[in-house]
Amino acid sequence: MTRKALLVIDMQKDLCYDDRRKNKVLKLLDPLIETIDLFHKAQHSIYYICFSLQKDDEQFERFGDIYCIGGTEGAEIIPELIPLKGTVITKTKHSAFFETDLDVALKKDRVEEIYLTGMQTQICIMTTAADAHFRGYKPIAISDCVLSTREENKTQALAWIKKYVGEVSSLAEVVNEFKNE
Repeated sequence: MTRKALLVIDMQKDLCYDDRRKNKVLKLLDPLIETIDLFHKAQHSIYYICFSLQKDDEQFERFGDIYCIGGTEGAEIIPELIPLKGTVITKTKHSAFFETDLDVALKKDRVEEIYLTGMQTQICIMTTAADAHFRGYKPIAISDCVLSTREENKTQALAWIKKYVGEVSSLAEVVNEFKNE
């Protein structure tokens, strides 16, 4: 059986409860929780990837927002996903692989396929998919379980992932795949 891992990316209070995304996050929660439960029941690895940033991080100036300062309430995972069913890995850049222990943990678990969920599709999901591909993993973005503030950004990012570094599947396709294991 192919070892799989689920990455739940940036589901943190500052990002999820932002007025620009709050309604989209509400629609994302049911399929995301279903996906987490699916991976948990199948005993696949689950990793919650979270920003833990310094107050003076350079990306705040670039994006015009301040978010997920390490140790603050805004950096916490949203309570709708508690209790956690996996390991938390903190990051300081968009990719879940950049200067984190994710690659070591995945290798230890002998993971081959990485399923991507969370936000923002055109930034953190896309860069993580590319880095996964460069490291020899098969990244699969679950289209019902990722979001972007703007829908066109999500659509473009999923098309890019599918064309260049991985695959895109719906939650229904993933559920069927698990049934056939």
